Amino acid sequence: MNKLLVEPRQKNGGFTLIEVMVSVFILSAIALMFAVTIPAAKKAAYINGQYAQAASLCQHKIDELRAIGPGRMDSFAELRAAGAIDASPTGSPYSFTATDNLDNNLNDPSQDLHMPSATGKLTITQNAKFADAMDATVTITWKPASHQAHTSTMSISAVITNQGL
Repeated sequence: MNKLLVEPRQKNGGFTLIEVMVSVFILSAIALMFAVTIPAAKKAAYINGQYAQAASLCQHKIDELRAIGPGRMDSFAELRAAGAIDASPTGSPYSFTATDNLDNNLNDPSQDLHMPSATGKLTITQNAKFADAMDATVTITWKPASHQAHTSTMSISAVITNQGL
């Protein structure tokens, strides 16, 4: 009599279709979670760039005031002659929006970084401790995006003197 020899099935070392589908689903879910963060990261990088630009402009204005010196900072005429402030207003806080061309330099949508409606304000007061020193606060205000109603602000304050304090 012929015996049918039935050999036992050997298990392959591969994966089943269900295991592969579950793995693909898990990897897709993880990829989707990372993909969702990309627009938020891009927006955060753009806003950080605006703040870095504003901080740089504020520091540049402080350096400009240091070059002018505290003896000339208490006079509108001296600040205007040095090209540090706009023609109006004639008292502190002064504006430097037009002088530093903030409207054109920071409001150009073709640039990678633009700051719509940017304005610059400079407040100068006599230092309370030192007679030969002036306190200066430089503030730049802008709208983060043209479609947003809120504004962002960067301020830097410094004591400006002819001597080290």
